[in-house]
Amino acid sequence: MNESEERLIQKAKAGDKDAFGKLVKKYHQKMLYVAYDLMGNYEDAKDLAQETFLRAFIKLSQFQERAQFSTWLYRVLYNLAIDTLRRKKRTPVRSLEEIITGDLDRKSKIPDSVMYLPNERVDQEELGRQINEALDHLTFNQRTAVILRYYHQKSSKEIAEVMGCAESTVRIHIFRALAHMKKYLGEYKPG
Repeated sequence: MNESEERLIQKAKAGDKDAFGKLVKKYHQKMLYVAYDLMGNYEDAKDLAQETFLRAFIKLSQFQERAQFSTWLYRVLYNLAIDTLRRKKRTPVRSLEEIITGDLDRKSKIPDSVMYLPNERVDQEELGRQINEALDHLTFNQRTAVILRYYHQKSSKEIAEVMGCAESTVRIHIFRALAHMKKYLGEYKPG
């Protein structure tokens, strides 16, 4: 956590809504992506991200600077996602690229120098669709561990903090998830 973020957190804890607003601005897109990856539905993801920041504002006094602020936010989001999924059944996940365009379009993160031939692009899209289907067949904890590790580049330690479990449990979730996905995907052969 850098000094300016620490200062914003202290101001926000003291009731400065503008300081908290700056934290929201800094982390909103990350939380939205994680929420979407967990929920598989853009509308649910928007609601979950918004609820995460509302809950974080209310519970900010409970944040202890021992952890990173982003990890604490992921934990809040994870707990809210569990509650939400308990209340309703999950819908099949589609790629975020299929749902939204504009400033949240993940394609904008791909360098212009990366170009696919038409058949390579079709293969990539088909593989992405199959991976999303495989993710739908995982338990919520397995899905969360895989998404945080491979989509959001979090370490086992960070994932354990978010999920409130041991690092060894995270590694087990990932191992089982990858084994399940391998069986589900079978021998993927492009083209």
